Amino acid sequence: MKGLLIKDFKLLKNQKNFFILVFVMAAFLTITNGAGSSPATFVLPYVGFVSSFFVLSTISYDEYDNGNAFLFTLPFERKVYAAEKYIFGVVTGGAGLLLILAFILVYTGRTADAGQMGETLFTAGVSAALLLLFLAVMIPFQLKFGPEKGRIAMLIVLLGVMALVFGIVKLTDLDNEALQAAVRTMGRMGLAGVAAVCIAAAAAVMAVSIFISARILEKKEF
Repeated sequence: MKGLLIKDFKLLKNQKNFFILVFVMAAFLTITNGAGSSPATFVLPYVGFVSSFFVLSTISYDEYDNGNAFLFTLPFERKVYAAEKYIFGVVTGGAGLLLILAFILVYTGRTADAGQMGETLFTAGVSAALLLLFLAVMIPFQLKFGPEKGRIAMLIVLLGVMALVFGIVKLTDLDNEALQAAVRTMGRMGLAGVAAVCIAAAAAVMAVSIFISARILEKKEF
C-alpha cells in the first residue's frame, strides 16, 4: 500500500496548482464573507468536496491507456488497491479541511466569540462526515463504471438521495412531535455530540463502501 500511496502523491504533484487555487479561493471567500457571517458554513464543505476529487483523478490516471492491465500485475491484492484509494481521499480531503479550518480560526480568532468558534468546529466536523460520505459514494461508481459513466451513475444516486431526504423532511414536518423530539435529542447531545455521530455514521458507510469496492475490483477483468 505504501507504494500505491507514493504513486498517487506523485500524480498529485501534477495538480498542485489546482490545489493552491482551491485554497486561495477558499481564503478569498472567507475574507469577503467577513468574520461575523460564519464563512465556515460554505467554505469548509466546499474545500472538503473539491479536495476529495483528487482521488478520482488518480483512478482515471490508472485507467488511462489500459494502465490497469499493467498495474494489477504488481504484487498487491486488489482489496489493498481499493482501501488505498479511500485512505488517499481521506488524507487529501482532510488536509484541505485542516488547512482552511486553521486559516478561518486565525482570521476570525480576534472577533469570534465562543459560540461562533463552536459553530465553526461543528461545521468542520459535519464537513468531515460529508467528505467520508462523498468518498463512500463516488469511489465504487468510479471503479465500476469508469470516469464518464461513473459520474452519471453517481449523479443519479445523489439525486435519489436528495429526493429521499426531501421526502423525510416533508414527512417530519407533518409530525411535529417527531421533529421536536429530534431537536431535543440534538440539544442534549450538543454540537460536538451531533458532529461525532455524523462522523461515526459516515465512517460506517465508508466501511461498507470499501467492501463493495474490493468486490468490484475482484470481479473486474483488465
